[in-house]
Amino acid sequence: MDVLTALQTRRSIRAFRPDPVEDALLRQVLDGAREAPSWSNTQPYRVALATGARLEALRKESLAAIDAGPPVPEHASPTDYPPPLKERRQATGYGLYAALGIDKRDLEGRAHHFRKNYAFFDAPAVMFLYVHEALGEWAILDCGLFLQSILLQATALGLGTCAQATAGSFPAVVARHFVVPERHKLLCGVSLGWSADAPANAFRPAKAAVEELLIPPR
Repeated sequence: MDVLTALQTRRSIRAFRPDPVEDALLRQVLDGAREAPSWSNTQPYRVALATGARLEALRKESLAAIDAGPPVPEHASPTDYPPPLKERRQATGYGLYAALGIDKRDLEGRAHHFRKNYAFFDAPAVMFLYVHEALGEWAILDCGLFLQSILLQATALGLGTCAQATAGSFPAVVARHFVVPERHKLLCGVSLGWSADAPANAFRPAKAAVEELLIPPR
């Protein structure tokens, strides 16, 4: 698959088939993604890969954690969305709810769907992405490049993915299952698997036109 096709066909998958993904295929995803560029080639990211019984335990513990209290991420999510960022965010949320048949005023239905984030949408594999704290925002930028490379490589291999900030909500839960390197903080995660035939997976949010992206000259 060429890069443009991967970019145009990739979407956030929020419903997965239960079929497992072979370890060799997951390693192939990472083998391609490791070619991502980074600051002075520092590669300030690490990956914790969960499948099988370990992932099922993480799923249960993550759901129990969100039921017990608010998230405690090591990297805070944004809370201020000025125009036009707020409008784009709302349009995406309402569009997804519409695809799922959930009225935007149905707070209970919305909460029920959002809770599925903490079960990683029942994906058969999850990659938790850690970044080294020494490089600050530059490490996060590099991790974003690495994350995009994971998404595109997985798409090229026929896998569905969903990049999830919520996967970084409870670092202590994840740390119980992995030997996390010193000075590395959990940033986000990627749920991977085979896309199910579900309304959520048909939704694709609108993207800004090139003209809207370009800053006009003086």
